[in-house]
Amino acid sequence: MSNKTNPSFADSTFSLAKGLHHINIAKQYFEDVRMGTFGDVKAIFNQYILKCEWVINNVTHRLKDENKKAIEKELKESMTFEAINDKLILLDNEQRDYVEKLIEAIINGDKVKVEKKL
Repeated sequence: MSNKTNPSFADSTFSLAKGLHHINIAKQYFEDVRMGTFGDVKAIFNQYILKCEWVINNVTHRLKDENKKAIEKELKESMTFEAINDKLILLDNEQRDYVEKLIEAIINGDKVKVEKKL
């Protein structure tokens, strides 16, 4: 197919992955809301969920296979990331800075030891 009818997206963009991640989180929240509804409201949320799925599928099918697999793996963990973010909101700025440094150290392969102050 030509790129005019089936354009490829930049596979490696951070913003694309984050956008899909947030759409997936919205879809999961809509699914949660839908469970407590009935009738027309349930039908509306079914449509919202289908639209979220359409965006996710429309974008991911345009990616290279290795990037598609990475995105699909990340989307499976969307609510785990959301749960972590919910906890970070409870921290003050100093604590968030500490957590950020801790994460950076782990990513860099540094050995990390956390001690609990009493």
